[in-house]
Amino acid sequence: MILLLVSSILTLIVLPSLALIWVALRSECRLLWGLKAAAVGSYVLATFYLGSWHMLSYYGRYALLGLFVVMAAYGGWRMRRRIFWTRPVGWQWTGPSIAGLLLLLSGTGLLEVYQAHRVPEDPVHLTFPLRSEAFYVASGGSQSLMNPHMKVGAPKLQRWRGQLWGLDIVQLYPTGNRAKGLYPTVLDQYAIFGTPIYAPCNGMVESTEGSLPDLSPPTRDTTRKAGNYVLLRCAPDAYVLLAHLKRQSIQVQPGDSVTTGTRLGQVGNSGNSWEPHLHLSAQSSVGETTILDADPRPMTFNGAFPVRNAVLRPASGISPEQEAFEPFARPAPSVSLSPNSL
Repeated sequence: MILLLVSSILTLIVLPSLALIWVALRSECRLLWGLKAAAVGSYVLATFYLGSWHMLSYYGRYALLGLFVVMAAYGGWRMRRRIFWTRPVGWQWTGPSIAGLLLLLSGTGLLEVYQAHRVPEDPVHLTFPLRSEAFYVASGGSQSLMNPHMKVGAPKLQRWRGQLWGLDIVQLYPTGNRAKGLYPTVLDQYAIFGTPIYAPCNGMVESTEGSLPDLSPPTRDTTRKAGNYVLLRCAPDAYVLLAHLKRQSIQVQPGDSVTTGTRLGQVGNSGNSWEPHLHLSAQSSVGETTILDADPRPMTFNGAFPVRNAVLRPASGISPEQEAFEPFARPAPSVSLSPNSL
C-alpha cells in the first residue's frame, strides 16, 4: 500500500507537472507544438480517468484539467509567431518522438477507459448498500486498468474468480480524500470505517463471519481474504458478497430473510484489506474451495455500472462523468431479485 501511495504521488502530481511544463515550452514549429499539446492533453485525460484520486483528493483531477487548459493556452500564445512547419533536424526529433509515444500510450489507456464502462452481459441488479454522504469507487469496471479484480480471470487464480467484477468502495470527506492524512494507521481516521451497510436486495443470508479482527494498515490477513463478511442469496443464481466488515458488527445470521434496506453490519478493515473499505462482488453459486470459488456475475446499482472514479451519492445517483458513459453501455437482461424466486 505504501507503494500505491508513492505511485499515486508520482503519477498524479510529479509526472503530470512535468507534462504541463513541457506543453508550455516552445517547439520548432506550430505543427510540432500541436502534436505535443495533443499528446499532453490525451495524457491528462487518461490520468483524469485512470488515476486513484482518493489517495490525495478527488477534486485534484479537476484541478489537473484546469491547469492543462491554462498551460496549453500559455504555450499556444507563445507559439503564435512561430512558423507553421519546419522539418526537425537531429536531436529536434526527440520531442516529436516522445509526443508520438505518449499519444499512443494515452490513447490505449483511454480505449480501456471506454471499454471499462461497457456493461457485461447478465448483470445482477442491486440497490446501493450504503446511505448518505459521497462514496467513491476505488476499483470497478470491466478492464484491469480500472479494476484490479479482473486479474482473477487468470487460470491460476480461478479459486478467487467470483470477484472478477468486484467493487472496492471508500467514503470521501468534504475535502475529497478518503482519510485524515495520506495513509493513517488509526482506523477511525478513514471516513468509511464504521459506516452502516444495508442489504442491496431482497433475499436470504447464506453465510456470515463476524469474529475476525480489524487490522491497522498496512497489516493484512492474506489467508482469510474476505475477512468478516455477509453472503446473500438474492436469486437462485445470484449470490452477493459484502466483505471486510467490522468485527462483531454483523446483525444477521445464516437463514435470515432480508429485504432491501435491512441493516447487515458496518464497514471495517478485516481480511486481505489494504485499508477500510467495502468490497462487493456477485457470483452464480456458493464457492466450493473458497468463498469466491464460483462463476462471477457483474453488478449494477440503481441502474448504473460503477467504474473507478465514479462518485456514488445515494440520494442523487452517480457522478456526471459516469452518466456521460452510460449511453455506451449495452442493454442487459434483468435478474429477478424477488424473495419469491428463492
